[in-house]
Amino acid sequence: MKKYKLGFIGYGNMAKAIIGGILRSGILDKSQIATSDPLCKDADGIFCTSDNDFVANNCEYLLLSVKPQVFKSIEFTCSAECVISIMAGIDSEYIGKKLNMEGKIIRVMPNTPAQIGKGAAAIAVNGLDEKHNAFCKAIFDSVGQAYFIPEDKFDAVTCVSGSGPAYAYYFAKAMIEGGVVNGLDKETSKKLTIETIIGACEMIKANPDVPLGLLISNVCSKGGTTIEAVNVFENCQMDKIVIDAMTACRKRSEELRADK
Repeated sequence: MKKYKLGFIGYGNMAKAIIGGILRSGILDKSQIATSDPLCKDADGIFCTSDNDFVANNCEYLLLSVKPQVFKSIEFTCSAECVISIMAGIDSEYIGKKLNMEGKIIRVMPNTPAQIGKGAAAIAVNGLDEKHNAFCKAIFDSVGQAYFIPEDKFDAVTCVSGSGPAYAYYFAKAMIEGGVVNGLDKETSKKLTIETIIGACEMIKANPDVPLGLLISNVCSKGGTTIEAVNVFENCQMDKIVIDAMTACRKRSEELRADK
């Protein structure tokens, strides 16, 4: 019987966000969680130590939330039942061999909106039993929505949800600047942009069977204003630009994985 249910190697922003979700959802309480971090600051009542071996050997589940280069450079033993990794670019095979725990690794790719409970996470489909997979999904559902996806698709996941928040921020930034150029003050343009993007995304969720092309055309009146903006997007081949950018992102993910 392990002393703690869940341990964290690394206690940065993402680990804190995940712990916050776990506590809010009631999956665990503070006494069931342990963390390891060199600084051990702001643990807020959660056990924290700088001893990786202690956490890795006294927790039923171990969650790796350090940077990939840090993981490669540190050494510790592990006797957890299951290891969950949110490290980008390091596959479960590498982790299993390094920790001598082949077959006990669940790789997860969350994204930064998990910090506000709105994340999208991919959980690698693997051979672990239902108990371990269900516990892992509950963790990441507590900070957003989690989906089971084969690990060999994780480079594609990187270019969609992993890096995707940056694309949304980029488009929002352009919209805000466009509002200012066309006569709005920056704060008003920012407020309208944020609510418009949120509303549009909610419309997509509320109409899952409606093609996005139809949602676009529903806003575009013939001879009206919106179609003029959409025509510019189409003339610039904006869809191709986005797809090319995402493909470049996926290829870089593949390169980083190959360099492990």
